Amino acid sequence: MHRYLKFDYTYIILSGRQIFEPMVIVTNFILLLISIYCFSQLVKFRSAYPSQMAWFIIIMGVSGCFGAAAHAMHYQYGKTIFNVIFFISNTLNLMAIYFCFKGSYTYSSLTGKPLNKKFSAFVLAWVGVLVIITLINNTFLLIKIHAGIALVYSLIVHYMGYKKNNDRGSRVVVTGIGISFLSIVVHSLHISLHEWFNYKDIAHVIMIVALIIIYRGIRMNAEQSGTAPPLNPF
Repeated sequence: MHRYLKFDYTYIILSGRQIFEPMVIVTNFILLLISIYCFSQLVKFRSAYPSQMAWFIIIMGVSGCFGAAAHAMHYQYGKTIFNVIFFISNTLNLMAIYFCFKGSYTYSSLTGKPLNKKFSAFVLAWVGVLVIITLINNTFLLIKIHAGIALVYSLIVHYMGYKKNNDRGSRVVVTGIGISFLSIVVHSLHISLHEWFNYKDIAHVIMIVALIIIYRGIRMNAEQSGTAPPLNPF
């Protein structure tokens, strides 16, 4: 068993193949569809803040699909293939974390705090270091820790935007991020309702709800903003 993933051996047989943890696939596929819709709507604004947050959302949805694939096949095709897919999922998660930070950092500049290019470069470099660490030590714990840090930062930035400028969209984003933390709690404590709807499935459902709320808040902010930095997702 992979030392960084806890498998649950529910499965179905499809075309003679054993598909493990089908509910993980279903919930991640729903997450992907919603992320595609959110991305397509946010990039229409053609400004940095919604564009960067759009990339955060879509990359998160795609990474979930790779994670679902790893759970679905387990080691049926060998450890090497499994580890490659798991590494891709972790790397995409790190990219999503970066865009969550970058979008939130850009939003902070809209509320009066100037951007520091050196700080942005440092965060990007640190993400590169984390990718290398992940290549050597393919652990999801590293992802959860940094995801939590990025979400806390985003929550603080949007809360300050709401308090300072009364941005209603930021209040909605804060609500969505607050809900998203429940997924980390559920996943970490393994809170399950049934073996066919366990802590991973519940965490994904919470993430879907949080994602919809966060998207709505970002869109409200983008619609409210009269000016925005030039489009530059990176």
